[in-house]
Amino acid sequence: MGIFEDVNTQTIFALNLALIMQLICVSQAVLVDPYISKTNRRRLYAVVVIIAYLLIESQVSARYGEVLYRNNPFFWNTLFSAIAYSLRPVVLYLFLLISGIDFGWKVLHAVLVSNTVLSFTAFWGPTVFYFQDGVHWMRGPYGWAPFAVSLVMIMWLVVGSFLKYKGHRGSNRLTPAIISTLVAIAVYMDTNLYFNPPISFLNVAMTEGTVFFYIWLHLQFVREHEKALKAEQRIRIMMSQIQPHFLFNTLSTIQALTETDPEKASEVIDEFAQYLRQNINSLNEDSLIPVKKEIEHTQIYSNIEEVRFPSIRIEYEIEDEDFLIPPLSIQPMVENAIRHGVRGKKHGWVSVSTYRDGDWHVISIRDNGKGFSVEQMLADIENGDHIGVKNVRDRIRDMAGGSFEIESEIDEGTSITMKIPVKNTKG
Repeated sequence: MGIFEDVNTQTIFALNLALIMQLICVSQAVLVDPYISKTNRRRLYAVVVIIAYLLIESQVSARYGEVLYRNNPFFWNTLFSAIAYSLRPVVLYLFLLISGIDFGWKVLHAVLVSNTVLSFTAFWGPTVFYFQDGVHWMRGPYGWAPFAVSLVMIMWLVVGSFLKYKGHRGSNRLTPAIISTLVAIAVYMDTNLYFNPPISFLNVAMTEGTVFFYIWLHLQFVREHEKALKAEQRIRIMMSQIQPHFLFNTLSTIQALTETDPEKASEVIDEFAQYLRQNINSLNEDSLIPVKKEIEHTQIYSNIEEVRFPSIRIEYEIEDEDFLIPPLSIQPMVENAIRHGVRGKKHGWVSVSTYRDGDWHVISIRDNGKGFSVEQMLADIENGDHIGVKNVRDRIRDMAGGSFEIESEIDEGTSITMKIPVKNTKG
């Protein structure tokens, strides 16, 4: 009978192939994953290498040990077993590092070093394990110690994950606990079942745990990356709207009013403070806000601008207020209309209106300003210009599932239409 004609051999070969392919796939995924830092990439590679070593060495020693180690079976069997006992907790330790759990490292280091020292004492006596007649593995009086070390690592991982990801969805926090439980069950099966399979349950559990742990980590990295992008976008939005020239000019206007109309100066100061407060508050807004709140903010801004430029007027026709929009959606567009459209005109105007059109809430912002080439503006946006317009357009689409359209004619004016689906943004 050939080696692969035996059913048990076929099963072991298939299981080995499946486990090794999973380790290779994880390695490849880690290599190309843009969300994983170089440090965590090296740690994941170390996990894969350790598990591959544990998987292969145990089977090589079991099948070919009598031939490979015949010159000194006690030394080689003890050496490779001591290495395996030392490395298994290291995998869990690396999981802790990758998870970003950042407390108790001195204790963990001491536990790992103690486990390694204890494992290698097998060269001098029957402590954790020993080999009877140099080839038959036997558990020593301290055989429980490496499992206790792994249990400490498992509990550290579970508790640390719950603390670090406090506030996240339950599934995110439970994943490390589930993986740790599977490893613990595997250890129990290896130590209490009355047979010695070529591939231990622990090696299988650690391989599968690595795959699922990588997937879980990837999702955490993606979530953190998205949070960072959102924070950066909010900062860019605020900075793009609080223009230095507007700040300086408003302060200059207030200074002039203090001499000619102190009461009006006080009013403008109050509105200016509200304007700045609302822009700063937008940094903490991750969700949609009532359109009424955005319109109030826009009116505060337009009141200041009408003081600065008496030749322009901003009109509001609000028929629909029962829906939600991203913060800083209307005000930046009104600012653009004033700043780039009507500010230099003798009789400039900007109109803001909201109304219901079938299944859509519609926001319309029109002006009689200079106008521009829409095609050129869209090209400029793709090249990184007009950040304010791009931010509003993207957030209307991404946060509210709406649409953003611009129409403009040179020397005639500009019209911006934002549509928000009724079913998505009930106020």
